[in-house]
Amino acid sequence: MKLLAIFFLFSFTLLCCACNSIDKNGADQPAQDSIKLQLITSAVDMPIQVTPLPDNSHSMLITDQSGKIWMLHNDSVNKQPFLNLSTKLEQKVPTGRAHSMFSIAVHPDFAKNGKLYVCYNAPAKDTADDCMLLISEFSTNGKKDEADLQSERRIFSFECKEVYDLASQIAFGPDGYLYIAIGDHGSPAYVNRAEDLHVYNGKLLRINVNAAPYAIPNDNPFINRKDAKPEIYAYGFRRLWHFSFDPKTSALFGGDVGDIKQEEIDSVEKGGNYGWPEMEGDSIYDTKAKVVPGRYAAPINTYSHKEGICVIGGDFYYGEGIPFLRNNYVFADLTGKLFSLSKDDAGKWVRATLKVANPSKESFLICNCNRGYDNELYLSGFYSSKAGVRGAIYKIVKG
Repeated sequence: MKLLAIFFLFSFTLLCCACNSIDKNGADQPAQDSIKLQLITSAVDMPIQVTPLPDNSHSMLITDQSGKIWMLHNDSVNKQPFLNLSTKLEQKVPTGRAHSMFSIAVHPDFAKNGKLYVCYNAPAKDTADDCMLLISEFSTNGKKDEADLQSERRIFSFECKEVYDLASQIAFGPDGYLYIAIGDHGSPAYVNRAEDLHVYNGKLLRINVNAAPYAIPNDNPFINRKDAKPEIYAYGFRRLWHFSFDPKTSALFGGDVGDIKQEEIDSVEKGGNYGWPEMEGDSIYDTKAKVVPGRYAAPINTYSHKEGICVIGGDFYYGEGIPFLRNNYVFADLTGKLFSLSKDDAGKWVRATLKVANPSKESFLICNCNRGYDNELYLSGFYSSKAGVRGAIYKIVKG
């Protein structure tokens, strides 16, 4: 397991990260107060997401990249997995990233129907493709702490060469629809298709899963265009690794992973085009392209690779434990850095670096920053040291 974890850590870093850059924005502002990281559990090997259950049980599900979903209740992880998909993951492709579960989304009516949705890499139908990106529905069938593996209903699938590099996140929006982020990077033959509306690469999709296998919402922006996939909600992303909805305003924010210049945070609007591959952050990526001013939606914040290497995204903070962060968007970088975004008096988004009062001596690589059932924020990630790699989940608390 240690060798597998090390290999995954290396693969995850390659999957998200890029190289050096010039600092365009300059240093951000330090936050006035500090935070601490309170360890919740280190019992999960490869945690990449924490998802609260909307059933008033104060329980949360932990997504383990290796194919298992664990239930966390009262800061304790159940001994048996809530759902074990490890046997369903793609196995024949030698690339470690192909053997991955990426994200889960719990149905808004989970308390009544017990349904959840899982995004993972499954064996491809076409042998010319490496694997298939699959989103399936599972049900608890009335059980409280276990989903039925045999209840799988396939909702959405996507096959192409090197599709294992493309998955990011799935989540339900306040409108009850399922949003699906699919990346756009890999080998040169399959990269830079985010502007092409004929394909799913580099898009945020939106579907209605309350139909078989799914339906297209009537107000999707490209539903009446013959030259576009009707599932597309927004486009022009490289890899929208994590996105979230403001529970007060329903605004959608996401962290789009950069390549060689910048990382960016986007406020995602229906039908919006966010510029990749002509733009990366607020700088021109494709120097051969004739960029038309105002053609693309501008990010609300960017930072260079002097400040981080891979934006993870985050969530809005409306908890009670950290007053100075209330109404802020808090997000992370893979390196372990944490930032917040808030609006100044002029309505401009201002970034602050969060000071961690109890930093670890080891390197903690953050894979996700999620809002829990208590409106507090939780970090999923890995420690990397000479002793090996181990997973950890922390709660962000006041310093």
